[in-house]
Amino acid sequence: MVSKTASIKPTITDMISLEFVSHAKISPSGDKIAYCIRNTNWKRDAYESECFIFDIEKNKTFQLTRYGKVNEIAWMNNESLAVLKVDPEMKENANQIFVFEDLIGEPIKITDHKNDIQNFKIFGEGIVFLSKAVEGVKKNERKNKFGSFIHFEQERSTSALYYVDYNKMKNYLAEKKKKNGNNSKIPIKPVIEITKLLKEPLSILSYIVSPQDDAIYLNCQSRDDRVYEQDSSNYQIRINPNEALNTYLQKQSSDKKETKNNNNKDVKDDDVSYLGALTKIAFPIVTSIVNISPDGKKLLIARRERDNFYFTQSDLWILDVDEWQSLLAKEEIIDKLVKITSSLDRTAMSTHWVKEGIFCSHVDGTKTAISHISESGKITTLDLGGNSTSLFNTFDISESGRLCLLIYNSSKMEELYISQNPLTLSELELIQITNIGKQVQNWQFGTVETIRWPSKDGAEIEGVLRKPEGFNPKKKYPLVFIIHGGPASFDAENILPRNDLYYYPGIQFSNLDMLVLKVNYRGSIGRGQAFLELNKDNLGIGDMWDIESAIDYLDQQGFVDTTKIGCMGWSQGGYISAFVGIHSKRFKAVSVGAGIADWYTYHISNDIPQFTTHYLSGSPFRNRELYEKTAPISNIKNAKTPTLIQHGEIDQRVPLSNAKELYRGLKEMNVPVELFIYPGMGHPIHKPKANRSVMYQNLNWFSHYLLGEDLNLFDEKKMEK
Repeated sequence: MVSKTASIKPTITDMISLEFVSHAKISPSGDKIAYCIRNTNWKRDAYESECFIFDIEKNKTFQLTRYGKVNEIAWMNNESLAVLKVDPEMKENANQIFVFEDLIGEPIKITDHKNDIQNFKIFGEGIVFLSKAVEGVKKNERKNKFGSFIHFEQERSTSALYYVDYNKMKNYLAEKKKKNGNNSKIPIKPVIEITKLLKEPLSILSYIVSPQDDAIYLNCQSRDDRVYEQDSSNYQIRINPNEALNTYLQKQSSDKKETKNNNNKDVKDDDVSYLGALTKIAFPIVTSIVNISPDGKKLLIARRERDNFYFTQSDLWILDVDEWQSLLAKEEIIDKLVKITSSLDRTAMSTHWVKEGIFCSHVDGTKTAISHISESGKITTLDLGGNSTSLFNTFDISESGRLCLLIYNSSKMEELYISQNPLTLSELELIQITNIGKQVQNWQFGTVETIRWPSKDGAEIEGVLRKPEGFNPKKKYPLVFIIHGGPASFDAENILPRNDLYYYPGIQFSNLDMLVLKVNYRGSIGRGQAFLELNKDNLGIGDMWDIESAIDYLDQQGFVDTTKIGCMGWSQGGYISAFVGIHSKRFKAVSVGAGIADWYTYHISNDIPQFTTHYLSGSPFRNRELYEKTAPISNIKNAKTPTLIQHGEIDQRVPLSNAKELYRGLKEMNVPVELFIYPGMGHPIHKPKANRSVMYQNLNWFSHYLLGEDLNLFDEKKMEK
């Protein structure tokens, strides 16, 4: 809880250094929680995370990992935890899987895959993990003959799914260590590549394992490139992992006996039937399997019913696999799906299917919630006491029915909680586990609240307004807009949102006696399907209506200095900032982070060209009128607003060409403009020192143009504060 006697004004370095819970998992019995705390290592210039265990019965917390970055955690049983973390012994610092038995001592490293492991799940007597296959013979031959090149949007994926048996791997490691240095034969590694079953290389987007350990479901697309999102497919693999691995080991052992000088190489074998039975499910494109019932008989499906445009919400559906197994490969299987979210009109985010039923997190305005969904479609939202919950990674339910989740509100930063008793829909008694808020005791944040106003076309728009400490409604304050990306995203009524730790110094603006408004403009999630598509064919223009009408609304309240208005954002928020900076006369300064300058430039150079064809009704090669009308650069001849531009050097989502085009255009019109390019950075800025630079530049830029302070965008002394 924020102190009522707050007196400390945190610096940018203070903000970036804050620790917070990144993700959490509850043990099957519900008596322990494993959670990770993100921290900032300034010396290594990296964000890291350490894992902690909270024992509910003993009411004690202890630290499990001591260095590096833990990216994922999963309980193997009530006393053993698997973690995915960087292996410092590997040259490329690749992520590998380690297991802490009995939650003590040094972990056992159970993978040494040559490529980075992306994620994993507990399955059978071991673990399934997703990675890239080792570069094949054909690729090596191509490289040797022709050197390195990329066949644009035509390269085949090397995604592969593997299974490793935990106990067999422990025995393998012990045998390998025992025979190290002598001439004894090293045993065969107990790892199988499950996706050898696939008839062609596919990009595996995600996979779901059955709680009954008898099936794996794949969500795929034809290649890794995002342009192939709508060339998707779904598969069922019926597999007994123990039998498959034993057969593989027997085959390898037998083949090696018959093959001379092949002690340490796998023998090629086209017969992969031992891996199980593969069925391509005849789902429509862009259909995802997101969960499985506890008995393994039913699938939870996410699917857009109307169309597959970006602005169309997905619904949740149930398929009884046990009943309709014989129809999986036939197109009529779609008729067997049962929709269960007809009455929700929200996008379901994280989902869990436990014996108590289906639970999902979702956005509702500027709040977030968890709802129970019955198989008949009844929606019951859990009572979180007026609080909101984090949407990703931190909502989990144990086999025993206990819930753990992150909770925050307008006066308290995120803390980890667990339900006192097994989950019921009528009553939710929560116990606080962490005390992250002690870091910000006496910090000055101002106050946040949700406000609503009518836009130019009558649409109701919501936003989160941060007022400075000691706010006086009779005083005129400068106003800064911070615009989220997406557009299908949102800003929450949160005292300390995470984007204030990376890009925009909203807290620092507030402590400089400025108002900060985060607008959930048209196209944001949490307001239903109709609101999501209000910006179709109206990008920029409708967004400007929403932002300018906010200025009018706050001006009517009498506490805004309309001569001191700024706007900033990243990605789609950067585009909107560029648009209002060039098309509106109401802004004193803007900041454009990884923003679009010209929709045509964006369309021909980014990795998701379908974004523009969805939101602007077609290709610019056929009709460029809408592309020009909604582009910031289209009004460049009338540009007057000083503009700060920040961009990652290797950004593929919004390529750097957009930043350069905007910069060149503003320069030509003699508009004050600065461009900062961050080497090695893609769409997000993901290193602490670079984040500090981004935040400092924004703070200095608006302090200069709105408050009259000196402009020095790289003052080393100030940037360190």
